[in-house]
Amino acid sequence: MKLIQFIKRVTLQTLQLQAKTWHWFLLALTLLVGSLLTYYVMHSEDAEMRDNLITYANTIERSIDWRPFENVLNTNPDNITKSDLNGMSAQLNDACKANRDCHFIYLLYYEQSKVKFLLDASPQPASEISHLGEVFVEATEALKDAMRHQRSLMEGPVTDHWGTWVSARVPVKITIDSHHFVMLNIDVAATGWHTRIYKKALVPIVFTLIFLGILLWFTRKNNERERQYVDLFNSASQLTEIANNDALTGLPNRRLLEDRMAQAIKAAKRTRQTVAVLFLDLDNFKTVNDTHGHPVGDQLLKLVATRLKGLLRLEDTVARVGGDEFVILLCNLTSEVLAITMSEKIVKVLTDPFQVAGNILNIGVSVGVSLYPEHDANEKNLIKYADIAMYAAKRKGRNCYVLYQHSLLETKG
Repeated sequence: MKLIQFIKRVTLQTLQLQAKTWHWFLLALTLLVGSLLTYYVMHSEDAEMRDNLITYANTIERSIDWRPFENVLNTNPDNITKSDLNGMSAQLNDACKANRDCHFIYLLYYEQSKVKFLLDASPQPASEISHLGEVFVEATEALKDAMRHQRSLMEGPVTDHWGTWVSARVPVKITIDSHHFVMLNIDVAATGWHTRIYKKALVPIVFTLIFLGILLWFTRKNNERERQYVDLFNSASQLTEIANNDALTGLPNRRLLEDRMAQAIKAAKRTRQTVAVLFLDLDNFKTVNDTHGHPVGDQLLKLVATRLKGLLRLEDTVARVGGDEFVILLCNLTSEVLAITMSEKIVKVLTDPFQVAGNILNIGVSVGVSLYPEHDANEKNLIKYADIAMYAAKRKGRNCYVLYQHSLLETKG
C-alpha cells in the first residue's frame, strides 16, 4: 500500500513538473514568436518606407528636364553656368515643395575619389548653402561606394544640428555612363519615422500581450486545479492512512493485514511456498497500564512495534490488531522452520527490558503460529488458528510460542 501511495505521489509530482515545464515553454515560445513577429513588422515597415522614399526620389529625378544640361554634366560639371544652375535649382525646389517632409534637395558628383556638391538647391539661408565644387565632408563610405558603382542608396536616420533625416540618393540617369557621375539627393525629415514604425508594431505587440494574458490566466487556473488535486490527493492519502493503519503505532491494522495476507497466499500458490501467521499477545501488559498509567503503556506499545519491525524483512508485515495484540505475516518461506526461528527471536527480543519514562519495564509475549497451506488457505482462518495457538502458549506458561495443531481447536471447544 505504501508503495502504491509512493508511486501515486511520484506520478503526481512528475505531472506537476511536466505541466509547469509546458507552461514556461509556452510562455517562452509566445514571447519568442511575438518578438520575431514584431521585429518582422518593424523591419517590413522600415523597408517599405525606404522603398517609398527611393521611389519618390526617382520620381523627382524623372520629373526634371535634364536635356539642357546633358552636355556639360557629361563633360565637366565644374564648367556649368550660373544660368544652368539657376534653372536646375528652380526645378528641384519646385519638386521639393511638393512634399511637406522634403527639407534638403541637392546634386552631388564624384571626382577623384571625392564627393562634391554640384548644386545645393535647398530653400535655406545663403550661409547654409553649399557651393559648386565644395567637398561633401559628411559623405560616408557607403555613399562613396554607391557613387563608384552608380547605384541608389538609402541612408539614415542620422542626426545633425538641423535635426534627424533620412536620405534617398538616386542616379541622374543622363550621367550614368559619364566620367562625372551625378546623384540626386533628398533629405526627408525623419520626425515620426520611428513613430510610424512603432504604430505598425503595436498590432503584434498587443496580440502577443493578449495571448500572454490568456496563457497566464490558464496557467493560474491550472495551478489552482493542481492545488485542489494535491489537496484531494493528500486528503485521500490521509483517509487511506487512517483506514489502513493503527493511529498509535502507525502499523497496518487488521483490514490492511488481511489484504496483504490474501496477496501473499495468491503468490504462495504460484511459487508453492509457505506463508506463516504469528499472533502475538503481550504478557503482563495490563499490569504496566494499571501501575504506570496508559501514557506509559502507549509508549511501550510503540517501542514493541519498533522492535518487531526491526526483526522483519521488507516483504513481511507486522500489524496491530488489538490493545496489546499484534499479528506478523511472513511471506515466501521455504519451510515452517523459518517461522519457528522467527517466533523464537520475537520471544527473546520482547523479553529484554524496556525503558519508558524513566521506568524499567519487563514484559513477555505469547506467540501462536499458523501456516499456509498446512493449516488453511483462508486468511481469516489462519488468524483464528494463530489466535488459538497463542492462547495455548498462555496456558503453557506464557513467554513462549506454540505451533497450531487441529487438536488445539478441540481443546478450545
